[in-house]
Amino acid sequence: MKQKKHTKKQTILIVFIVLLIAWGIGNLLPGEKRATKPFFNQDRPMIIAHQGGEHLAPSSTMAAFNQAVELGVDAIEFDIHITKDQHLVAIHDPTVDRTTDGVGRVDELSLEEIKELDAGFYFQDQKGEYSFRGRGEKILTVNEIFDEFSNSKMVIEIKDTNALESYELIVTKLWNLIVEYELEEKVLIASFDQEIIDMVDELAEGKVAISGGKSEVTQLVVLNKVFLNGLYKPSVDVIQIPTEEMIFDLTSKRLIKAANRKGLEVHYWTINDIEAMRYLLNQGASGL
Repeated sequence: MKQKKHTKKQTILIVFIVLLIAWGIGNLLPGEKRATKPFFNQDRPMIIAHQGGEHLAPSSTMAAFNQAVELGVDAIEFDIHITKDQHLVAIHDPTVDRTTDGVGRVDELSLEEIKELDAGFYFQDQKGEYSFRGRGEKILTVNEIFDEFSNSKMVIEIKDTNALESYELIVTKLWNLIVEYELEEKVLIASFDQEIIDMVDELAEGKVAISGGKSEVTQLVVLNKVFLNGLYKPSVDVIQIPTEEMIFDLTSKRLIKAANRKGLEVHYWTINDIEAMRYLLNQGASGL
């Protein structure tokens, strides 16, 4: 009996020592740190206009982006899908139904068909009026956005609602446009799907800023929760996250500091409440 008790105590002691060593490796060793990309070079938190400021003008339209630039935001954000004839266009949804007077999937429509649609049809302003109907707002191509806003920083999300088989084509086309317009230091590429982000990073050879997909963010958050930050090896430049996900509060200073120690920025989306903005900036957020 005494031998069993002794063995049990030894086992507990060994487990404790192993956990202590793991904690030390995870927290006391500095680990790998990501070099900061030029996109993030500014001395204050970054203000990003989500879809160009979708509450003030129709999502991702010329009106929205122009207004955002006039307001002095640090970056405009938009999502991309690919058309039937392989043009990259700025639209959040995989269909045109919610934001235009048309119906159908983006990848089943030609650019010519998409350009016939009214991108301001369903937008309601703060008075509840359809003030942009019939005013000529169109779904924009990435080329058009680059032509007009090459002096602005841009956050471009490659939507994972594109067809899986089109990922490589979209990444290649987008990267070729970025190089053509010499915007390597002015864009941040994001996606929920880490596979897309990895494709971008490989093709760009690390020359463009990239945001973590769900799997990358999950890895950082989980390791932070179990005090093993040192085991996290960053493969992205920023995590762009909501304030919470399932049971996890993602706004803790500990998480933000852990990311910063690895060279990562931390951006939160989509924040429209003033008090929430103040809170997140006080916590250490580097972008909203």
